[in-house]
Amino acid sequence: MKKKLWLLSMVGVLALVSGCSDKYTPSASATPESIFKEACVKCHSPVNGKVMALSPEMANTAAIIERIKNGKGFGMPAFPNLTGETAEGLAQYILDNSVTK
Repeated sequence: MKKKLWLLSMVGVLALVSGCSDKYTPSASATPESIFKEACVKCHSPVNGKVMALSPEMANTAAIIERIKNGKGFGMPAFPNLTGETAEGLAQYILDNSVTK
């Protein structure tokens, strides 16, 4: 029984992680909001009308861009195709539409 529970748990974790794609490439006309909805909302659901609840350490564009670029552990993949002005616009959108914890 424990083995089945463990297996089901692992399948669930893999399903969640696979939903966050690191191969995402936005279209040339994509807005920061549409990028967030296409690439981020699968794992980062809105909180009380805001896109995210950021820790004080993450409440700046440089930290958000760094996280987009490099990801974090198994939960947050890197998005290597989000760079330059696209990453800056997305980071600013996240910052402007989030709350700080």
